[in-house]
Amino acid sequence: MFSKLYQSAGHRVPAPGGMRNAFAFLILGLLLLSGVAQAGTESAQAPLDLNRATAEQLEALPGIGEVKAAAILAVRDARGGFQSVDELEAVRGIGPSLAASLRPLVKVEARARKSAQTAKK
Repeated sequence: MFSKLYQSAGHRVPAPGGMRNAFAFLILGLLLLSGVAQAGTESAQAPLDLNRATAEQLEALPGIGEVKAAAILAVRDARGGFQSVDELEAVRGIGPSLAASLRPLVKVEARARKSAQTAKK
């Protein structure tokens, strides 16, 4: 009944396969968009270099607030940079369990260590 009214108004009724194709293209588009969004979050989760991180970047890490971020920066400045991620445990307020949860999220680049050492000399 609806198709007869639709046709009487001068419109063409789409073929039954046409609606399926439109639906398929819609689903395909959504899948592609979700893949692009997921790829963007993976790159956003790249490990943070402890020797180059700002206070704001450190605060974005789980379990790190303003006070702990400031403590990390203080230890980094006092030592002339971090030699390894394990040195996080030397920061007041960061124990073995928090350091273990941060390990996959942070890194120490060799290049950054050398430049921090030369800056200290």
